[in-house]
Amino acid sequence: MSDSRSSATDQPDGGVEPEKKRWLHRLALSIGLLAAGLFLTFPLDFRTYHTLERIDRPVFQHLAQQLSLWGDYFPGSILVSVLLFAGGWVARSRRARLAALASLLAATASGLTVDAGRFSLGRPRPYATAAEALTIGYRPVPRVSFGRIRPDNDLLDGFYGPVGIHMFQGFPSGHAASSMASAIAIVPLVPELGLPLSLLSAGVCWSRMELRQHYLSDVTVGATWGALWGIYLGGLFSRRITHRPRPAPASPPKREI
Repeated sequence: MSDSRSSATDQPDGGVEPEKKRWLHRLALSIGLLAAGLFLTFPLDFRTYHTLERIDRPVFQHLAQQLSLWGDYFPGSILVSVLLFAGGWVARSRRARLAALASLLAATASGLTVDAGRFSLGRPRPYATAAEALTIGYRPVPRVSFGRIRPDNDLLDGFYGPVGIHMFQGFPSGHAASSMASAIAIVPLVPELGLPLSLLSAGVCWSRMELRQHYLSDVTVGATWGALWGIYLGGLFSRRITHRPRPAPASPPKREI
């Protein structure tokens, strides 16, 4: 007598193994995108910095300050999630409420992981200098040197480790990660809101470079990491709506004989 309760792993074309392969493919793709973003933009860091300096205007600085203020995890991502959830509650839209939850979770996950990375790696921000670090009692010696110094600076670019000083917390950008994650997570569920917010999050990325807080590679890796979280959680919550089981039609009442 054959056992009809064979496990899914016994089937070569279904069950756990294909799911594991899909996750491995997604992980490899995510790592590839992050690596591509870093290596394509890293050589352009100093050039982008000097370009922004040449075209800088007071109005750009003011706009960048506002985008950076409202594009941070708080108040930006929190405010978007709260307003979207409240709107979905009033409109009785389950899709909007799920979008709010996906947005908040994506921004939180990407923000926490990026913060752990930038605190641990210790890359100098564009405004950081060796002379300024010495004035607060820190002698900057990189653990991993990138072998380059910006011509108008005296600080070697690289990873200095967990220094615990704001000027050495440049890579990746937390603003870019949380704002992009928050916006992208909304796109599959409420695209008419998610797409404009994605454009605003791109503006937040620009603002961090305009304010000399991050290099191009910092915001590119941060935004890519945030977008990956947004795609994952937005897609996850979107499938909850797509695959929501419909109630079976009620059977007609039986006639009494």
